[in-house]
Amino acid sequence: MIKSALLSLLLALAHISLSAQQLHLSIDEVMNVAELLPENTEVVGSSQGMAIWSRYAFLMHDKGQCVIVDMRRKKFVATFIMAGNTGHCNNASFGNEYYNHKSRFPLLYVTECRGERACYVNDVSMEGSRLVQTIHYDGDETTGPSDWVVDREQDRIYLYCTIGKMRMLKAFPLPRLSDSDENGDVHLKAEDSIASIPLGEVAIPQGSMIKGRYAYLPDGVPSRERKLHVVDIVSSRKVACFDLNHIPYEPEGISYKGKKLYISFHTPRDARANRIYRFEIKRGK
Repeated sequence: MIKSALLSLLLALAHISLSAQQLHLSIDEVMNVAELLPENTEVVGSSQGMAIWSRYAFLMHDKGQCVIVDMRRKKFVATFIMAGNTGHCNNASFGNEYYNHKSRFPLLYVTECRGERACYVNDVSMEGSRLVQTIHYDGDETTGPSDWVVDREQDRIYLYCTIGKMRMLKAFPLPRLSDSDENGDVHLKAEDSIASIPLGEVAIPQGSMIKGRYAYLPDGVPSRERKLHVVDIVSSRKVACFDLNHIPYEPEGISYKGKKLYISFHTPRDARANRIYRFEIKRGK
């Protein structure tokens, strides 16, 4: 559906200058997860972060429930409570490191987002998970909730935070499991940051994703404006801001599969009805 040239432009993210006036967005709904779930499968907690690996979407819920769906076959696979993940689970992304040679998936990084500025690092399978590391940020310059997002291509992790009144991304080298202390923790400090990127106006931050040189940032709730911001993290320039107001749900997790972009939406008062949309970015007037 999405032309290869456009995928190379924005989702494969070739290193060229983009103009927001030349891009527009079309969206189609891929699935309502409630329609895939067995009737006796209970889902507790609102839809939050999403990470996709191969054909599988790991859909996070507040307080740590994970629902796995096969996106290719549009089938429910499994659900379980993520060990040790008791936070809001606002964002999720896969890294590069595997826990061991038996691990089917690379480590999954899930945001706590409830004031501790922690990132849960998980060894996940189809049957469950184990918490193998917790990353903390010990700086005191940030205010409010903070998220974490992994940049697999650059082997970095970013803290998506607020400093003063500015939304920022603070970049750090992605810790290895071997960097953990005796408690399984890594404590990052302000001086460990290797870059700080201002993001411009983002009213209500939701999930986040970094691919190539671009950050993709859903924004808003149904009672307010909903948008998708695209920011060049090299130049700190916002290259696009797409209107999502025609979708009557709250944008949450964001991920990609191959060269396609997906956003998970939270349906109010119905934790089962996690709706996933696929985005096509087109060039035109």
